[in-house]
Amino acid sequence: MGFTPNFRTPVQLTGVARAAFDLQVGQYITDGLLPVNETYDINFSFGVTQAALPPAASFRSFNSESDVGSLGVSESRSGKLPPISRRLHVDEYQQLTMYQSSDDLIGAEFERYATSLGQAFALRFVMAQAEAITAGKVTIAERGLTFEVNYGRKAGLTANAATPWSTIATADPLTDIEGLRAVYGRRIGRIVLSRQAMGYLQTNANIIKIAMQRGSDLPPRISVEDVRAVFRDYGLGEIVVNEEVVTNSAGAEVPLFAADKVIILPAAGAVGRTDLGVTAESIRTDTGIAQSERPGLFAGALESDDPSGYDVLVSAIGLPILTDANATGVIDAF
Repeated sequence: MGFTPNFRTPVQLTGVARAAFDLQVGQYITDGLLPVNETYDINFSFGVTQAALPPAASFRSFNSESDVGSLGVSESRSGKLPPISRRLHVDEYQQLTMYQSSDDLIGAEFERYATSLGQAFALRFVMAQAEAITAGKVTIAERGLTFEVNYGRKAGLTANAATPWSTIATADPLTDIEGLRAVYGRRIGRIVLSRQAMGYLQTNANIIKIAMQRGSDLPPRISVEDVRAVFRDYGLGEIVVNEEVVTNSAGAEVPLFAADKVIILPAAGAVGRTDLGVTAESIRTDTGIAQSERPGLFAGALESDDPSGYDVLVSAIGLPILTDANATGVIDAF
């Protein structure tokens, strides 16, 4: 059964779904860390711990040959981009009810469904992005698909606090982070943490002493800016309190990052990408999708009979790819 041009063409619905996807993904911190990369490939490949920049070139003497460069990659990994698809049904009764008012209402309903599905896809990809950053890997076990992509992050970049930060009298968060920095081996630009974790830092005895520059007559709590100033003084970058939430597959709002995860990152720039490949639907001749527009989400309406109805389908293939896994690190703080 082919895709119908009735009410809205696949080209129109694809544009709607992609716009909704892009807008939703762009609301999260993960978009800047793993930006969308539309590709004609259906596979992914990456170099384990491939840095954002290649090794520096070397000068040479006159009349000597050029040296052979490298990308600084010790191991490469590859696999297939997994598919994702979902459809929403416009049934016989909906059609007749909307048609009595205006036949364009059916097209508007198609667009509403394409928007909703584009947002749903975005949320799933954002959840995968967050998992890649916090775990250094992505594990998918849903709808008959089970696999794991390990991005090769150093084991020491996933650590536990020596004393849970919730134990505010004795926990030493600065020592925990400095221990992680020793493994990180580069400048920490940002520390991303939850409001709860920040609350523990604001009431931590050791941090309050440093902020107040005295060991007695201490307040029970200091400000967020006081905490940030202490971390700056220790060369630990800027603290970002992240309160973003996503809606999971059960329809519940959950934090983008678990509250107990404290994430270290570079000051700016991506640590990888999110590949979106070409779907089988987008290369069909009845969709009207131009070759240059085939990578990315696809959306179209399928006509059904007995009883008459339509299914608005959105599909994609893709996966976050953490190419510089060692640019990320995580402490399980409490």
